[in-house]
Amino acid sequence: MDNLFLIKNMKNLDLLNYCKENKENFLDSAYIFLEKDMNLDKYIEKTKKIKNKLIAIKEICDKKSSEMVLNELFNTLIFDIKEYASYSEFACFINACDSNIDEVSNNRNLLEEITRIYIEKRDLNEIVPSEWIQALIDKGSSRKKGKVGEKKLILVLERDKYILTKKYDEFIKNEKSIAQFSKGGDFCLKKIKDNFGISIGKKTQNKTLDLIIKNSSDIYFLEAKHMSTKGGGQDKQVKEIIDLIKNKPTKNNYHFVSYLDGIYSNILLEIGDKKVSTKKQNKLKNQYKDIIKALNKNSNNYWINTAGFKKLFEIV
Repeated sequence: MDNLFLIKNMKNLDLLNYCKENKENFLDSAYIFLEKDMNLDKYIEKTKKIKNKLIAIKEICDKKSSEMVLNELFNTLIFDIKEYASYSEFACFINACDSNIDEVSNNRNLLEEITRIYIEKRDLNEIVPSEWIQALIDKGSSRKKGKVGEKKLILVLERDKYILTKKYDEFIKNEKSIAQFSKGGDFCLKKIKDNFGISIGKKTQNKTLDLIIKNSSDIYFLEAKHMSTKGGGQDKQVKEIIDLIKNKPTKNNYHFVSYLDGIYSNILLEIGDKKVSTKKQNKLKNQYKDIIKALNKNSNNYWINTAGFKKLFEIV
């Protein structure tokens, strides 16, 4: 039997089992950021400036020197923390004070109060090792992952002749098309409702999805999530994409697709075959059962990982 026929007629539960057998890799290059930050030198230079100002403020406060000099130091410090200061020790201390750098850079009184606490509670020196600034940047790399999954899927599709479009007419005309959800234009929430006749976001405060994909006559409405570990935030995100595949498509050629990559995907798919003994495992088991229930009820919908995505869209 022709392989293409097999793919197009693959049932959603068969595809889910295929995903179980073809797990996510621990090191996915799409989510790895190995290069040093291009602005590292600017962060280092700004951190040095801030440290020097704090040392000067400490010395002046200790000697009860001129109030005018102290005032000028605070004037320049509030300017210094507006840009390239987020990876300094002082910025981290601001977070420890239940504030953020934006609030402090716009509130002179708050800056002075936190500065005095910092001088009292922390040691000051002029050393600024580049490696620990880069380490702070690395630690915050998860913030870069917001649209990485979406971009990863677009690249996979483009390599297989799918065309990224911004116009509805062009999307429909092409045999293989991709469109990204947007706040305006032909793929905003309102236009999607008008053009495709689907209603999404009722339970999620009009939250949109990520991609619309056209393969021949079939149209897929996809939401992508990346999760590497278990936790409370993940529970909410998993619920969102389970809710997606609970939607009944309004046409036979419409499909709602939940795409989950990352190690959490492996853990979630594996739990279906295991006995559970903890609350966390039980929660995962219930999520898995909800996925199975939704797929059984809506045969047009899919739950996939990276391997399942390629299988679904006929990509070798």
